[in-house]
Amino acid sequence: MKLKMIYAMLSQIVLLLTLTASAEAQQATVKGKVKEQGGKALAGVAIRAVNAANQKDVRETKSDTKGEFEVAGLGGGDYVFTFELMGFKTFVTRRLEVKAGDTIKLKTTIEMAREREAYSMIDGAIFSSEGFSLPNATVVIERIGDGKRFKQEKTAEEGGAFKFRVPAEKATYRITATARGFQSASQEVEVVPDEMRHIALSLERAK
Repeated sequence: MKLKMIYAMLSQIVLLLTLTASAEAQQATVKGKVKEQGGKALAGVAIRAVNAANQKDVRETKSDTKGEFEVAGLGGGDYVFTFELMGFKTFVTRRLEVKAGDTIKLKTTIEMAREREAYSMIDGAIFSSEGFSLPNATVVIERIGDGKRFKQEKTAEEGGAFKFRVPAEKATYRITATARGFQSASQEVEVVPDEMRHIALSLERAK
């Protein structure tokens, strides 16, 4: 009786191993490489493969230091691959047909573009009250009214010109100009996202 039980258990184990090997043989693998658009390989990119038909067959992995990745354990079907990395635009592929048991190497390297830096612009020029430009004047911009800190200082260029980039959000800034032999002058400017504001500051001569 004991021998029959042992044989039965061994038969079940062999059958289980056979089924597991068969299932693994039917799984597909997709390999590839991801890099920055026009640049170097990207490590740590989160890669997600989703079966387009049922949305339940999902596999995830990350690219290595060489930007290479391998998504294994895929069943047969059409898959959509998503590539995500902070600071870069999410890249989504078209449907890729995957056949059970195949190992597919993508012929084209996935290239991810950096997120466009969002900012508003404030530029202008510094003049004397007589209408002469004041190059080398000191120009300070400071965010006011909402408790958020933002302050930069620049020196006016030829023609008294200056330019500041500020975060792309609605806010009020105070621009102050100073120059030797002149009284300082300030102007408050309200900006909104993706806007360019132009101003001119006129400085009176010091008495």
